[in-house]
Amino acid sequence: MRIALIGPESCGKSSLSVALADRLDVPCVKEYARTYVERLSRPYTYRDVSAIAHRQIEELRRFPDAVFDTELIITQVWMRRCYGRSPWWIERAMHQFPVGLYLVCAPDLPWQADPVRENPDCRDELFRIYLSRVKRTGTPYCVIRGTDFDNRLQQALTQLLPLTVEDDRNGQD
Repeated sequence: MRIALIGPESCGKSSLSVALADRLDVPCVKEYARTYVERLSRPYTYRDVSAIAHRQIEELRRFPDAVFDTELIITQVWMRRCYGRSPWWIERAMHQFPVGLYLVCAPDLPWQADPVRENPDCRDELFRIYLSRVKRTGTPYCVIRGTDFDNRLQQALTQLLPLTVEDDRNGQD
């Protein structure tokens, strides 16, 4: 199953996705947007964000069972905030390659600046937008809260336990 971590910048998605993938023994698909933007020697453009979305779609196609450190919802919201629009094919891809569980990370961790992050003052607003968008998908989700990493990891694993048991039963039939 595809598990996607969603949330504003600096809310622990990367650390949590690596730990979950390790525990579940599945690939962790790292945030491509970070890698892409770090390589640019200029401000990113709509075309750049579209290229990032295409790469995310390819990763969704390639990894039916993985933990994704970000997902198309974030890219779609990012495009709408920055450019007032997002391409229709992002929505289509979200239906074509659905996520089985969203883990929505709350912005209750301290902000950690880095050269790629740009939204320290609107994390709560972005969290509400992401959560609303996740709810509209009808996909199971859980909000991950707290400042302790081990507690956050346990919250995520608790959400996955019923799914793992069900998958194990399906494999035994």
